[in-house]
Amino acid sequence: MQQPLPLISSFFAIALVGASPALAQCPPGESQVTISALTDDYGYEVYWELLPSGNTCGVGTIFSGGNPAVGCTGAGDQNQTPGGYLNNTTYNEGPWCLTDGASYDIFWADDWGDGGLMFEVFVNGLSTAQFTGTGVGQTFTFVAELPPDRDMAVTKSFSPL
Repeated sequence: MQQPLPLISSFFAIALVGASPALAQCPPGESQVTISALTDDYGYEVYWELLPSGNTCGVGTIFSGGNPAVGCTGAGDQNQTPGGYLNNTTYNEGPWCLTDGASYDIFWADDWGDGGLMFEVFVNGLSTAQFTGTGVGQTFTFVAELPPDRDMAVTKSFSPL
């Protein structure tokens, strides 16, 4: 009589491999970058772009998110055309393979001019930069590189018995 265990083990192995998330494989000299954008109570008021550093909004855009009706020039217009992002929601955008050591800009515009979009940049899965938008809009710059290694040691541990 044949043992069903090898068949069951093979099934679970295939199921686990099929269930694992696919990660982007960047070529040498590039890192995988993702950006989390967290909206406030008025998510539809914001627009943003990921750009090579130094480019103005709309020139060489790698990615754009939010409300396209606000666009590059709608900061402070108080047009408030519904669309784009929902309120109080985190959007995980990317991944993109970006050149190691290169600088990139996040341009963002707020239609009402009261701020309210937070960004967190991840390089190869590690948080490397955080930005909070204020006012009508800003440009934030980050470098596509891992944070420096930290040489840390535990000097004390407080643990209840």
